Amino acid sequence: MAFDTSGLSAYVEEQNFPLLTKALAGGRTAELMTKQLGVKGTTALNLMDVDATMAQAGAACSFDAAGDVTFTQRNINAQHVKINMEFCPKKLEGFYLRSQLAPGAIQDSMPFEEQFSNYLVEKIQDEIEKIIWQGDDTSGSGNLAMFDGLLIPTGSFTDCNTSAYDSSVLTSLEIGDMVEAIQRVYAITPSAAAAQPDFKIFVGLDKFRLLAAALLSGNGLTSGGGQLASYQSNFDPFRMVYPGTNIEVIGVNGLTGHNGVYGASLSNLVLGLDLEEDSSNLEVWYSKDNRTIRVACEFIMGTQVAYPDQVGKVAI
Repeated sequence: MAFDTSGLSAYVEEQNFPLLTKALAGGRTAELMTKQLGVKGTTALNLMDVDATMAQAGAACSFDAAGDVTFTQRNINAQHVKINMEFCPKKLEGFYLRSQLAPGAIQDSMPFEEQFSNYLVEKIQDEIEKIIWQGDDTSGSGNLAMFDGLLIPTGSFTDCNTSAYDSSVLTSLEIGDMVEAIQRVYAITPSAAAAQPDFKIFVGLDKFRLLAAALLSGNGLTSGGGQLASYQSNFDPFRMVYPGTNIEVIGVNGLTGHNGVYGASLSNLVLGLDLEEDSSNLEVWYSKDNRTIRVACEFIMGTQVAYPDQVGKVAI
């Protein structure tokens, strides 16, 4: 005698929770930028410059007025962005997820709501990171059309100091290229900007890894025997102090896949917001009218560079 299991399907254990979610690179640029709050639409950055005009008449008892105070503006083209989602929990009844549904025919709560909400907030921040750099509300597509980022042709980096070297002979970007790119952006950035304590060099996460590989191998920065001459890290995997300087290089996901290296002081990069916490606040509720769970998030956001002539850029 034996068990006859020919009428059964092979068992697959499906009741392992919580759900696993895909890894995200996350956003960090927003937290670094200078915030301008109370923004509800197009909002001006108010700028001031002062002439310091000197004359070789200091020995005389005279007053010769010279020099102007100049006021200018650059606009933050902030946009009102919203995320609306709707779910019918009853659609889960035919699958293993039914075990997460509340008892009763009326499903007025979101299964795994805490995990869902936390992950959605992470996804929103991940997308905002990309828009901050690459957004273009005129010709962008998908989420990149939400508001103007820092790199659009008609935006903040048009008047940057630009230096590019010929990489046409390369079949792919080599690790040594990143050393040269960082050195160049450090050299060409206006001295007044590089002298600021909040000056940073920004690269994509992919390019940052090439730079780290170059430094770890001593490529271009050797001091006998192929040893690295100088290297500092704050134990953040995508931040380092570039050897021989006090300048921090930061890898940001908003530049991943983008062939550019940028040097700017954080006080020169402005993020316009109404309330800083809006993009992290989710509303989740049961709609009795629609018999569904609804999710909403709304925020106002835009970017601008106060002084484009104080940004360094190297194309790679």
